[in-house]
Amino acid sequence: MKLIIERHSSSEAKTVEVTEYDAKLLNEQINDETINTVVIGDKIISRIDVKLVEPVEEPAEPTT
Repeated sequence: MKLIIERHSSSEAKTVEVTEYDAKLLNEQINDETINTVVIGDKIISRIDVKLVEPVEEPAEPTT
């Protein structure tokens, strides 16, 4: 699955590949004041810099 990550410190969005995506767990990590960074795919990001994380809508495979 691919995710788009937007950060407060950059106007450029990043796309990362992940094997699992648990929005609730990631939300808990981002809002946990005892955590400094979060790992999303192969990126390590300051939790306070994360602005948006959302799945990339991939086009459906055409059926024949």
